[in-house]
Amino acid sequence: MNLMSFPHLPEVLEQSLKAPLPSKEALKMMFPNIKAMPDKLPPTVKESAVMALLFPEDGEWHLLAIRRTEDGHAHSGQIGFPGGRREPEDPDLLTTALRETFEEVGIESSRIRVAGQLSPVYVVVSNFNVSPFVGFIDDVDNLSLSASEVQSVLRIPLRELFAPESKTQTEVVSPAFPDIKRIVNAYRIAGNTIIWGATAIMIAELELVLRDLVYPNP
Repeated sequence: MNLMSFPHLPEVLEQSLKAPLPSKEALKMMFPNIKAMPDKLPPTVKESAVMALLFPEDGEWHLLAIRRTEDGHAHSGQIGFPGGRREPEDPDLLTTALRETFEEVGIESSRIRVAGQLSPVYVVVSNFNVSPFVGFIDDVDNLSLSASEVQSVLRIPLRELFAPESKTQTEVVSPAFPDIKRIVNAYRIAGNTIIWGATAIMIAELELVLRDLVYPNP
């Protein structure tokens, strides 16, 4: 998407995220089918939050994602957004998302214009209910990555991410179930990078929210 053709994306997205969100459609697009979604969240569910950051680069909008460090945990090595578990001192989940973004990639909350929130996604394998927030930042230069949590960052053009050819089905192995292979819906981007699971569901909802605004003729 060209910035000159859509310079007011932050303002428009802020309004769009106040409307009912297409969570069911996003799940239908990208639900990984590793385990069935429960009708009701368990009482032991843990809260977490992530921040999906949009930024301008080379005349078009990009999305910042991270590749998690391979540490043997449930989401080891996977593509996601900066974020993590809500701490007792966090007054709300937005605070969690902003704090974790600073801790993982070094972006201070004062630099982020928060546009709103996407629908929460329950991650069965780790028992986390993840609240995704969307924010805007002028640039993502001079990041400071947490070596224990972030292996690298991805700067993904929305044009590439939302292109029809980026949708795929592929075989994956979850670190939580290393002996089980599954065929899942996913996004495939440059370098044969696969984005699946909860992150893909969040991206799918963002894509649906933006589709008619940014790409009226897909």
